[in-house]
Amino acid sequence: MIASQWLSRLTGLQKIACLLLVFCAASVSLQLSAFELTATDVQTIIDNDSRPFSGSIVISDNHTRYVNYQAGSDIASDSLFMIGSISKTVTATLVLQAVDQKKLTLADSITDYLEIIPEHPVTISQLLNHTSGITPPKSPNLNAGAQFMPASQFNYSNYGYKLLGDILAQVYQQPYAQLVNQFAANNQLDIHADTGSIAQRHTTQTRLVKGYTEQQQQRTQLTDFTVNNAFIAFGGMQASSAGVVEFINGLHQGQFLSATSYQAMTHASAVRQHRWGDTGYGYGLQISQQDGLVEYSHSGYIPGYISLMLYYPQSQLTVVILENTSWDLDDIDRVFGLHDKIRQAVREQLTTYE
Repeated sequence: MIASQWLSRLTGLQKIACLLLVFCAASVSLQLSAFELTATDVQTIIDNDSRPFSGSIVISDNHTRYVNYQAGSDIASDSLFMIGSISKTVTATLVLQAVDQKKLTLADSITDYLEIIPEHPVTISQLLNHTSGITPPKSPNLNAGAQFMPASQFNYSNYGYKLLGDILAQVYQQPYAQLVNQFAANNQLDIHADTGSIAQRHTTQTRLVKGYTEQQQQRTQLTDFTVNNAFIAFGGMQASSAGVVEFINGLHQGQFLSATSYQAMTHASAVRQHRWGDTGYGYGLQISQQDGLVEYSHSGYIPGYISLMLYYPQSQLTVVILENTSWDLDDIDRVFGLHDKIRQAVREQLTTYE
């Protein structure tokens, strides 16, 4: 049946619905084709920055990879990097999967799973959004400290995410690193949670690029560093740029979580003071709605490596930046300014065309 015959058989409302679908499809196609940031543009931003770049940058949506840029010694498109606190987003995802499986609830007390005595009752939800205020016990005492009453304010906590890894290990009766590797394998993600010294990691995982630290603008190879199960939960995972892209897309496009858990993860239940301005924080995600753009993000900084991931649901655009140098924190603008400039260039394109 030709299109004109088919259209003639539709009712008025059916015709309007079809025309709306065609219009929406055309609008999405126009938005996608209008995004014009390229590897050449990224190179220009890097060339004009105050420091060099060594790492991988990917910018893509569901249809097009706009930028696939690598620079630096031994950096390839499939190179692995330590992803720092992007690990927290993976940990939050696994916690919410456990919620979906009814193995725990967000309102559960951490003492239901851990032999720890907090000064005030702390829930799993409060660990996820950094509002627990909990501080580590002084060994061998099991009494944890408190910076403030839980849920009264935000304070970014690596220790809180370490506890989430401990809770998952207890729930599933497996080391947390093993849980992460199973999740990655089940979803065909190039993400790894291998433990051991950095020297061992380079021996057993040849794709892991060497990391460098910087002091007084001198780069030094990272050699004295160990990844253990505790570190995995908040900063020790390893991934390629493609692995992070695949994880972000799967997370935000319904592959890993129920709709209820995803809504909880992407709801700003706390506010974080950030160099971008006050930013919402959900469960393992920063949330911004500045300039009409919804943006989910997380960054990472550990010895030898820094990272940034961004996701824009309105255009399904993903940005991943992985570097193998932890630049000197004495100059924050120099450390993160390049990432911020690339983010701003992306946002300007999206603000123009969305």
